[in-house]
Amino acid sequence: MTLYFLLIVIILLVSLIPLKKNQNNIVLIISMWCLFLVMALKAPSVGRDIEGYQHMYNLMQFASWSNYDLSWMEGGYEFLMMVFTHIFHASFQTFLACIYAFVYFSYFCFFKRYSKDYTTTLLLYICFTFFTFDTSAIRNMIGLAICLFAIPVAEKKGFLNFLIFTGITLLATQFHKSAYIFFAVYFIIKIPFSSYSSLIYIGAPAALFLLRNSLYSFINNHLKTVEETNIAIGGNLLMYILCLVFCFFVWILYDRKIEHQEQTLSSSTKHAELNALSTNYFSTSGLAMRMIYTGIILQLFGSGTVLTRMAQYMQFFILILIPNNLARFTPRTRFFIKCILYTLLILYFWKYSLLENALDIVPYKFFWS
Repeated sequence: MTLYFLLIVIILLVSLIPLKKNQNNIVLIISMWCLFLVMALKAPSVGRDIEGYQHMYNLMQFASWSNYDLSWMEGGYEFLMMVFTHIFHASFQTFLACIYAFVYFSYFCFFKRYSKDYTTTLLLYICFTFFTFDTSAIRNMIGLAICLFAIPVAEKKGFLNFLIFTGITLLATQFHKSAYIFFAVYFIIKIPFSSYSSLIYIGAPAALFLLRNSLYSFINNHLKTVEETNIAIGGNLLMYILCLVFCFFVWILYDRKIEHQEQTLSSSTKHAELNALSTNYFSTSGLAMRMIYTGIILQLFGSGTVLTRMAQYMQFFILILIPNNLARFTPRTRFFIKCILYTLLILYFWKYSLLENALDIVPYKFFWS
């Protein structure tokens, strides 16, 4: 457990380094390097599925290019193992380190582009299931990391960008089939909340639950075997719902702030400044809110099944939603909220990841141990 707490302490200390505003990237770079080293240097015993991945990697050394479909794993991941075993002749530890290097580069780009508070984002990542999940679920992690590169493309207009988004998402599905859900993200990005689109955001989930049995049959036949279970609300799902409630609360406060500024601004500057404020808020939080909402629906739909991994692609946006909404508060209020949030996150990580040894991340061992 000591190393994990040390990682948290380092990230908190790094955030205290006095830097100019344009040097804030240094905080993110140092923190991401620390995360990468923890993952890249861990033994295969850290992470429930890693030893199974290692066994398959070792078997792949004896496969041939004409026939390397030796497992249930997706073709893209098997091809990647073939490249590392037959061309680079790399050890499994090197293979794993390269994967984590790519994944954390993807996360770095995502956080740098969308997060307004790197420290809060990183603590959420470590303490709220994502870090624990990434210690074990290699293929799912690669799929998500690839999909994150598709988001800036989807934000641009044009058919060519749509084709690029499609190509990136299809590439991700070759490492984990759950990435197919990311095709929905294109429409989530293009369709913001409004009085008209609310019919889609409410009607689509209703249709999803009405056609639940048919959709399960389709998934069983083409993607993954699942078993229908009862819907349950609790645990992490409740946290996501509370997160949305919190963000709606911030949204209301922000609207009041705009109303107050509308009364104080002169008529010549009013429209331009208010429009800039509104655009900035919705561009940084609107998409994340829609993604979390979709993730909640997916987790309800796939409750108790492997389909909940599809929700992970949407729920990852909580890492930017909470920090960006905290940025709306005054510095004093924000500091007070952060103290409470950080304490709760560390306690959550300690209880549900470390004490319960979720996905066998305890004890941490270096690969040379």
